[in-house]
Amino acid sequence: MAEGYDVVVVGGGHNGLVCAGYLAKAGKRVLVLEGRGVAGGGCATEEVAAPGFRHNFHSNFHGIIHMGPVYRELELERYGARYVWPENQFAQVFPDGRAIVCSRSVETTAASIARFSRADAETFRELAEVYRDVLEQAFIPAMFSPPVPPSQELAPLEKTTEGLALLRHFLSSPNHVARDLFVSPEVQTWLGFWVAQLAGTGDVFGLGANYPVMLAGSLEPYGWAICVGGSNVLAQAMVRFLEEHGGEVRLGVPVVQIEVEGGLARGVELADGTRIPVPGILVSNLDPRHTFLDLVGEAELTDDFAHACRRWRYDELSMFCLYLALDAPVRWKAAEWDQAVERCFAVSICESLDVLEDNASDCRLGVPPRQPGLFTVHPSLFDPSLCPPGKAASFCEQIAPYELREGGADAWEAEKQAYAETVLERWRENLVSGLEPERIVGRYVASPLDIELRMPSMKHGDWNHGEMTQDQLGVFRPFHEYPPYRTEFENVYLCGSSTHPGGSIGGACGYNAAGAIAADLGIDAWWRSAEAAVG
Repeated sequence: MAEGYDVVVVGGGHNGLVCAGYLAKAGKRVLVLEGRGVAGGGCATEEVAAPGFRHNFHSNFHGIIHMGPVYRELELERYGARYVWPENQFAQVFPDGRAIVCSRSVETTAASIARFSRADAETFRELAEVYRDVLEQAFIPAMFSPPVPPSQELAPLEKTTEGLALLRHFLSSPNHVARDLFVSPEVQTWLGFWVAQLAGTGDVFGLGANYPVMLAGSLEPYGWAICVGGSNVLAQAMVRFLEEHGGEVRLGVPVVQIEVEGGLARGVELADGTRIPVPGILVSNLDPRHTFLDLVGEAELTDDFAHACRRWRYDELSMFCLYLALDAPVRWKAAEWDQAVERCFAVSICESLDVLEDNASDCRLGVPPRQPGLFTVHPSLFDPSLCPPGKAASFCEQIAPYELREGGADAWEAEKQAYAETVLERWRENLVSGLEPERIVGRYVASPLDIELRMPSMKHGDWNHGEMTQDQLGVFRPFHEYPPYRTEFENVYLCGSSTHPGGSIGGACGYNAAGAIAADLGIDAWWRSAEAAVG
């Protein structure tokens, strides 16, 4: 395209690809620049533990992508992204050999809870109904539209006692909500630990709002799904959609500078010295600090905008991940209590919510959790293409600090292998078999520092591109001084996880950014008529 591009997207993560796809089908000439050798960002699938065993990095549970319009409107199934929904979504195992299993069926799950507390089983049934209504009537529409001021967002809940009760829970922490709603400590831990996974911990106020997404999102007709062939297959489907509509993706081309002049982005410089003009608009899939402080440069920013970018916080908590190539699937002691544990997408190990809170406290002190609450994931049970026949590709993750108290982030290189042994020993305590040294074909250890090195857009190992707290959500994500997805530069937009509604694989940030761009440029937003036809 000698005459240039209408849209240049910096960063080929899934939100960048979604935004690019919508604009390309609208007739815009779109170029996506991706620094890594493969598009998709966190939708990454690689052989790291052993040949023939493929693991998904940072993106395994795909539920939100099926709640909104992106999967349907970009025809991602036609372009190769197929899914399976595990019937048993997640389980929690306990030291005494018991377990609670969440099935996509409300009644099956309630029966599992009833073995601990009949009262809690009834509470769960009621919550499943209430949260599904909240999810469908409020949360999904809110995720796939620009954020509104807090007073407008919360006003409907202030009209009734029931609404105020929901609002109180939304403003609380996941752990407090679990303790408030349920009687059994085991039920509290099971659900509280699961809800905490969306943001990493359960002690942050305001993240009680994750309950409808995580609870109702695990139940029929929803559920957390596996992209067959690996999470990167979803990204490649997005690339194919984009290319079929005239767009282009260039790989292995890190952007090192965004040139600005007269309040506009004028071009981008690549690591090899190539300059690409920006005669139209520039869309960044990166967070505001990375985009403006690093690539534009603080000297090019007004004082107020520079302050807004510096104010953006990365999360103190990241993830420590252990990817395993196994000779056979693990076998759980708790399967004697409930055989469904052995056919679960994810199985958690955490004795109580107190342990989860201790994990967060350790992390904030710069210490890897001494008694880590483990989140183990088993996608190859449901997608055999991820490993050789009869084998297993599993992994385990738990929260961890990016900065270690002794030595900072760089100290992880010396510490990570020993800490991986701590994780393995804790996991083995809950197994009959599967993690004996001779059954581990290979392993790959990813510390928070490794996450940042492998995924340069995940600064500080933050997979959400910024802390998910009340002052960094909604209209405050990433800053309130400019309309959502816009910046102080008239032709520069943001579309990544640092924008509303935040992290997770749903394409909502890219979808909403495309809508903002279409509104500003007077583009015919074809997807609006598509939504009207469906709705």
